[in-house]
This record gives sequence, C-alpha cells and structure tokens, in this order.
Amino acid sequence: MTTAPPVSGLPAYSDYVSHIERAPERVAARWPFIALIVLGILLVAAPLVTGMFPRAIKGEAMIDAFRPQITAVSIQNYRDDLGVLDRARANVIALQANGGQPGSFERVDKFVQDYPGIRADISGMVDRIDANRDNYGKLSGTTPFGVLPWLLALPGVLLIAAGGFGLRAVRDGRRGVFWNAVAALAGLGLLVVPLTGGLFQAAPAAQPLINDFRPILTHAEVRTVQGYFVTLVAADGELNSRYVGAVRAAHPEADLTGVKELEARWQPMTARFAGLVGVLNDNVENFDAVVALNDSTKPLGVTAFRALGWGFVIPGVLALGLAAAGLRGTGSRRADSTGGASA
Repeated sequence: MTTAPPVSGLPAYSDYVSHIERAPERVAARWPFIALIVLGILLVAAPLVTGMFPRAIKGEAMIDAFRPQITAVSIQNYRDDLGVLDRARANVIALQANGGQPGSFERVDKFVQDYPGIRADISGMVDRIDANRDNYGKLSGTTPFGVLPWLLALPGVLLIAAGGFGLRAVRDGRRGVFWNAVAALAGLGLLVVPLTGGLFQAAPAAQPLINDFRPILTHAEVRTVQGYFVTLVAADGELNSRYVGAVRAAHPEADLTGVKELEARWQPMTARFAGLVGVLNDNVENFDAVVALNDSTKPLGVTAFRALGWGFVIPGVLALGLAAAGLRGTGSRRADSTGGASA
C-alpha cells in the first residue's frame, strides 16, 4: 500500500493572516489616581485651613475640664449651696427686722443687699450648665476632638501617596492594583470614624451648648463672678468673727439657724464655688477656640460641627468610588503574535 504524497503548492494560513489576534488587555486609567491626589490634598488642607489642629485640642481640654462640674450631683450641690445662702440671708434680714442685730455690719449688709443679683446670676449659670448635660454627654462621648484632625489628614496623606504611586504604575504599564487597594482602605477608614465615633449624634448638640455657654464663658463674666466670691467670703468672715458673737451677747435667745448652717457648710461650698470659677476662668480661650472652629465653615453654608460627620463620609465614599474606577480601568490594548501591543 502506498502513501499519497503531500499536497504541495497550497498557501499557508499565515499567508492569509498577518498576525494572530489576542483578547484586549484592560489597562488602568490615569484620572482616578489624579482625582485621589486632589482629594487627599483637600483632606490634608481642611484641618489646616480651619485651624482644626489647635482648636480641636482646646475643645477637648474644655470638655475634660467641665466633666466634674456638669454631673447631676454637682448641679444639685450648687443648688443646695444657693439654698443655704438663701436661708442665711433670710436669717439676717429677720434679725434686722426684729431688732436682733446690734449695730451695723458693713460686709454682712453688703451681702444682704447684693445677694439677689448674685443668686440670679449664679442660678442662671447653673441652669445653663444643667440644661446642657445631655448635649455635653453627646460631645464628650465622641472620638476625642484632638484626634479628629489627624483622622482627616492621615487618610489624606495615604490618598496622595496612592494617587502618586498609582500614576507611576500606570506609566510603567501596570494597573496599580495595590495603590487602589490603599485608597480603598483609606476610604473605609474615613467612613468608620463618624459611624463609630458618634459624630452624627453629637452634631446637633454642639450649637445649643455653644449658645448657652456663650454668656457665661467671657472674661467679663468671670470677673463678675470672682467679685461675687469676694463678697461672700467677706460676709462669712464677718459673720463668724463679729456678727454671731454680737447677736448672742445682745440677744442670747436669738435664732441663728440660717447663719449656723452657712458656717457648717462653708468649707465645701467655697471649694465648689472656687472650682467653678477656676473652670470658667481657665476655659474662656478654649471656648473661643471652639466657637471659631464651629464658625470656620460658615462660608460654606454650614457650621463645622454640623458638617463634621459628612466631612468624613463624603470623601470616604469618593475614595472608594475612585479606587473602584481605577481597578476597572477605562481603556484596552491589543497584542500581536510577536507580543507587540497596539493602543
């Protein structure tokens, strides 16, 4: 049996096809990385432009300083102290009315005269503090204020790095998958902060607290309250050193219940009062910094505390979207049989 000779003279497949088509390769687009750089710059610039770094630290210091003064127990102690002063003044007025006070006592008389104004001012201050206990609790329960600017700036630095190195990878013909992943992690970090740090819950609490504390956290008000303290200390000193002895000598049976109650409570009362005055005095500048921070975004039509949660969420969502866009790519290239590529 003989084998047929091979057919010759027929054209080869390669004579018809100049090159072999391959599936198009996806290539990374540059614009998502450029957008990541821009977004990162904005995140780094935001706390710098608004003065958030020093102002947030002062806000955190103010919250810490008021913590002992704003408890239910402290508020009740202040009100009880005012009640003791009420009864001591009423006691002196009663003695004056029935002739039980022998002679004139300048410092005690000044206390009797000035106390209604002192009481109204201090009582109003205590009421303002008490009315904002819930607002204070929401603000103090957030991520510490001093950390917040870093939680904006550091993801911003990561996004700048991801965008810059991602562009280099694209220029070298790679897709920059790793740098898209870095951008996505930075975006997730931005989303986590307001969701776990209570920023949205605290946003409505800031403005009422600022409005109510504004009249009491001024240098003028602190000086006024310090003057009250001087009046009270002087009156108590005269009551103890001269007044009680003089009344007892002239009228042994005189009722001094209110004055004696003041004497018994004086030491803890003055410690609380001095503590409150000290906190007010030490936090005027801190409060001013908080107000300035809150007002820093007013040109955008919203106060800073109202916008704070969204200031993390919006760039976080944008970072995730840009990372996804970078992974998808927007172009392709074809490779020929020799490995060459055409755009």
